Amino acid sequence: MLLPQLPGRLLSGAAVSPIPYPRLVSGVSGLPDILKEHGCSRVLIVTDPDIHRLGLTCTLENALTESKIPFLLYDRTAANPTSDNVEAVRTLCLKHHCDAIIGFGGGSSMDCAKAAGARIARPGVP
Repeated sequence: MLLPQLPGRLLSGAAVSPIPYPRLVSGVSGLPDILKEHGCSRVLIVTDPDIHRLGLTCTLENALTESKIPFLLYDRTAANPTSDNVEAVRTLCLKHHCDAIIGFGGGSSMDCAKAAGARIARPGVP
């Protein structure tokens, strides 16, 4: 069954509730514009020590710098992120008033970024 589409939205499930329609961006050069469109003014990049040591975040960092979007970098995500990793990202994000989190790298960085975002969005839920 095909679900009806609206510009920029998909309708899903039996309840036919709108969900965000993902936008495909090739590389990191388009990210600053997307962040600005959403009113984001400070970004937290979440990655792991190896990704950072290899310099793989440099392109993203340069794109944010050129677009005058301040950012912080958390590069201590463990191979299997711990609750301590998630809480460190949450604390850093809140302390520095970040309004966007970018998970950069493999699944561990993504999981840590998503879990920290969930903890910020729903602070009363463990």
